[in-house]
Amino acid sequence: MNTSSIQSVIKALKVLELFMVKPAWSISEISEALTYPTSTSHRLIVTLEEAGYVYRENETKKYYLTIKPYLIGSKTEIVSQLKKRAQHKIQSLVQEVNESVNISIVQGLYAVTVLKANPERQFSAAPTIGDKRKLYATSVGKCLLAYNSNGCLDGLMSSSEALEQYTDSTMIDKKQIMNHIQMVRQKGYAVDREEVEAGLTCYGAPIFDELSHCIAAISLSIPTFRIEDEEKMIRIVKEAASDISAKF
Repeated sequence: MNTSSIQSVIKALKVLELFMVKPAWSISEISEALTYPTSTSHRLIVTLEEAGYVYRENETKKYYLTIKPYLIGSKTEIVSQLKKRAQHKIQSLVQEVNESVNISIVQGLYAVTVLKANPERQFSAAPTIGDKRKLYATSVGKCLLAYNSNGCLDGLMSSSEALEQYTDSTMIDKKQIMNHIQMVRQKGYAVDREEVEAGLTCYGAPIFDELSHCIAAISLSIPTFRIEDEEKMIRIVKEAASDISAKF
């Protein structure tokens, strides 16, 4: 058995374990934390990136976990708990509103879809399992920014890079985004008005665990032309989030 190969695997696993401490790491931070040479840290993180376990955020030049580790550990991690406690609710919600329902978790500076249910008349632009969208542009992402305590809001605000504008409606001014996130906290829900996809409006609300930590967010994805009663959609998504939170 190749001892060198075994040691490389162990070192790579130690890099992955760093992400339990905080969500984002630069190569220099990895080297300092693990006392690895910079060249070794670079080789390990690039290998993990090629394997799909981490991704590099161009704005921060730091690495974040992808959804892959979550899916591998889903039997004991939050994705599994969400499947167990929320799947029935989102299925019944689809029957009630006849629109797509999604649940997302935070991954670095992205919201990643981990559960979804679609009506027969699915709108093609609605997200699918594994899709990731920038936090500041989506209803679920805004909820995760507003209530999540892992530093993603600070990371977004401290970045010197310009934010990506998906559509003409995407908010890219950081002061405007911060004010909007404060409003989300006050109201308990968020709205994405065609900020990621033209013609698609989403209503989101946070999901909390038994310790009142925001662990996910739920959203209704509705073609804008089909919206008749916005207040009703907001009430429904907030009630759904509350019902799911009560199961934790």
